[in-house]
Amino acid sequence: MAHIDKNQFAERLLTLSAELRTLSDEVTQDTSALMQQSEGQMIDDLAQFGLQLNARRKALGIDLAMLELQTGISVSTLKRLFKDPAQVKFGTVMAVAQALGVKLCSGV
Repeated sequence: MAHIDKNQFAERLLTLSAELRTLSDEVTQDTSALMQQSEGQMIDDLAQFGLQLNARRKALGIDLAMLELQTGISVSTLKRLFKDPAQVKFGTVMAVAQALGVKLCSGV
């Protein structure tokens, strides 16, 4: 194993720490921007809502297999949901929305 100078190691750790902070800040900003875009949008068309959920999934970089692992909902059901949420149970829609960070609110 190569010998690493303690000062070099400490400098590298500081650099990596700064890079991680920057990356974390960027992710936080991107997430905030996505949430602001979706705030206040009323759902008046279920097919459009399915498309919005699918767009959110893609924006977050989550593939269908990963979403299946996160939610326990099969890929085939996820595809149906994104095409037309009326084809699946409301609990399924809620689970996927929650996994994607989408809040469903009543207008009451």
